[in-house]
Amino acid sequence: MFRKILRVFFKILFFLLLIAIAVSLILFGLYYSKISQKQYIFGNMVDEVFDKTERIFVMDEEYLLGDTFSIEGTVKMQLSSEEYHKKGATDIEYKKKDRLLANLSSMDVQYHIQQDKKKELFYADFTENIGKEEIFSGKYYVENSTRYFFVNKMLENYVNDGSNTYFESFKEEVTTPDNIEYLYHFIRDSIKNHITDEELSGYDVETYVGDEMVKAGQISFRVNDKSYKKLLKNVLNDLKKDERASQILSLMVPNVNDLKVNEKTKYLKSNESYTISVYVSKTFFQPIKYEVVYLKDDQKKIYTYEGNQKEGTFYYSENNEAKYHASCKFTNKNIDILVYDRKNQEIGTIKGQKDKNNLLLTLTLDLEDNKYDVSYSSKNKDFKDNTYTKEDILIFKVIEDKVIVLQGNIENIATIQGNAKILEDVSSSVLRASLTEEESTKIDTLQDRIKERLEK
Repeated sequence: MFRKILRVFFKILFFLLLIAIAVSLILFGLYYSKISQKQYIFGNMVDEVFDKTERIFVMDEEYLLGDTFSIEGTVKMQLSSEEYHKKGATDIEYKKKDRLLANLSSMDVQYHIQQDKKKELFYADFTENIGKEEIFSGKYYVENSTRYFFVNKMLENYVNDGSNTYFESFKEEVTTPDNIEYLYHFIRDSIKNHITDEELSGYDVETYVGDEMVKAGQISFRVNDKSYKKLLKNVLNDLKKDERASQILSLMVPNVNDLKVNEKTKYLKSNESYTISVYVSKTFFQPIKYEVVYLKDDQKKIYTYEGNQKEGTFYYSENNEAKYHASCKFTNKNIDILVYDRKNQEIGTIKGQKDKNNLLLTLTLDLEDNKYDVSYSSKNKDFKDNTYTKEDILIFKVIEDKVIVLQGNIENIATIQGNAKILEDVSSSVLRASLTEEESTKIDTLQDRIKERLEK
């Protein structure tokens, strides 16, 4: 009797084991099918790019003061160009560029931004002066789900510019950083969703990884003017259709639903394209190499990275001639890249360092007759009583063919507080539709007229 029970038990166990194996094979087959899809492979690369960027620039939680805050800051610039100055003596367009840099260097920019989540108020003002001359002075205000704007010396009162749904994006337990993160990830996912299998090409190839020739799968996405515009349109349409995303954007983009991609704008010329490729192993489709090929007429540039998120090697070639390579190491808080020429001589570095209070990014490259020096630093300091100072400084110099194309520094210093005091009065505001034709024209052409003034 016991033997019969034992045999039955083993039969049941064997049957369950067969079912478990079958289910495992089905699940593995589904997973294998998923990870082998071109869109899935390419989407993982998009994830890596976005995730790496987010880890570098995300702020420490100590400096996130909540959804009621005040920011008061100034921006100063010192910009110049040896190339623009020399060519400006005989070329009017270069003269305009030279004057633009000089005027920006003389400009005093001040701004004030406040938000009160509880009262659902948002306020911002910006003032730009060159000496005693006011180049621009304006205000933007949101109250009772309505947006208003005011431009000094052009309008007598605030202008009611229609509805604004920004504060509707704040549900219970939702914060400003949550909204920024949501928008960031929404755009990432939209890009991934619209680079479909139909948009991608896949090949079985043999390719070099280091000095070894290996068999791999190649997934590629070709970007020309048409495909780039198509992707922009699709992402923009997704932003419009998503209620929360459009609400978040409505703060600084007044008419989100009216935004369109200008068909007349040429982002890439007809003979210009980028092909972005991911090379994966033939078994579990793990990325082993990333590549970008740029083509324009008979010009060809190839950018290649071999490795993973922690370390790897970067290669650059022009017209199939190796030019530079770099050793790369990455952590959550550091970037360390050493750049070498074809003779294996070190010619530059790219470094990033981050801690609780500071972010420092530097680039120094000496590429034949071209030199690039860029430094960006962001510091948070003097934290006390829910208030701190934030300093952002960008210093750069670009030399091409031994001529300084552009050099300068841009400095933004701001005081950030965890409170707000917004006292605007819009009781005498007027509707946008009530503006005269002259006033409407001045507002519509404001940006162009400011640019013209700065080029004089």
